[in-house]
Amino acid sequence: MQSGALQKCIEPTCGLEYPISDIRIECDRGHLLDIKYKIAPSTSLKDVFYKRRNHANNIFNESGVWRFRELLNFCQIETEDFEECSKYLVSLDGAEGRLSKPYHMSKVSDYVGLKNLWLQPEGYNPSGSFKDNGMSTAVTHAKLVNIKKIICASTGNTSASAAMYAANENIECD
Repeated sequence: MQSGALQKCIEPTCGLEYPISDIRIECDRGHLLDIKYKIAPSTSLKDVFYKRRNHANNIFNESGVWRFRELLNFCQIETEDFEECSKYLVSLDGAEGRLSKPYHMSKVSDYVGLKNLWLQPEGYNPSGSFKDNGMSTAVTHAKLVNIKKIICASTGNTSASAAMYAANENIECD
């Protein structure tokens, strides 16, 4: 699969770049990497995201993460087909974000002086943590580069989420 994404050093004076398929946590000079895209997303994606909302028969269209997969598309998924999506994308039956609906907070909005404030409780995610959204994408990348084991230095939300997603994909987690 061709990718429009790459890994780029976050240090402004460095800027080293690497293919998305490389297994790295830092550049050759020891700086952290971030995912960057070669082209900006199309403004027509708003229509795609709206039409995809609550779409039946494809959990990847319900998920708070994968519904917007074109913006996180290091796997270059260019289909709505569930079977094709499930070959590449990691999800727990689309639960990430699906149950965490935003709520309009009119009284809080008035109190802080904002006209339109919405809050989204992330405790309904599969591990009960807001970390599930990011971990779904992290384990998807691990799957893409054929990682057999991930390591997580956390005693809380991150480790619970990492262990859950790794187990779902038969990837070891320490």
